[in-house]
Amino acid sequence: MMGAESSDCTVAIGRPLREEITVRVLESSLNCSAGEVVLFSGRMMWRTGCRKLPLSLINSRTNTLIVKQRVLMPGNGAILQYNSRTATKKYYQDCDKQLFGPKGEIVNPVQLPDQRQEVVCRTFINVAPQHCVAIRALYIDLGNESNKTHFNYILVRDVSTMKTMVFHGKQKFLWQSTGSQAEIEFHSNVKEQQISFWAEYHAIEPK
Repeated sequence: MMGAESSDCTVAIGRPLREEITVRVLESSLNCSAGEVVLFSGRMMWRTGCRKLPLSLINSRTNTLIVKQRVLMPGNGAILQYNSRTATKKYYQDCDKQLFGPKGEIVNPVQLPDQRQEVVCRTFINVAPQHCVAIRALYIDLGNESNKTHFNYILVRDVSTMKTMVFHGKQKFLWQSTGSQAEIEFHSNVKEQQISFWAEYHAIEPK
């Protein structure tokens, strides 16, 4: 991440679920006293630094990591090396899904018969840095809203701001994030397939 034309440079690293990412800082010419810095952020970690960066090791603890660098002097920056490995701790459910790329489809998860029904299934969406996620629900049927014995709903989270929106019943929606990451949580009886959800997402330029 040296010689970048912009003072702010962002790199997103993504691997399949069940893996975690480790990053080693091989070299750094950041001017710490001037305010130059590197930020590492993931779903379960957040770390920033400048001094004593070389040879330090950062563990994402999940399968995605975003590295943001801010430099003020031309030519300054850091050289990083990343690897992935099997996660040391299970941070996902078996019904979770990970989606990468500029567009794709989102459907309700299906749990296996031996899985616990109270498990919350999630879909993680990551697009390229400097883009946002737009989700359009094409079909949604979360069951009878008047049935208070089952709490079927979908929760959509903007990872950048951690703000969430909740959708019930047959309420179609168009939703947009402020950053490049979004999460959907299915709080419903997915094992019994009492819900149906189909949506598409696109990476869009921020407004």
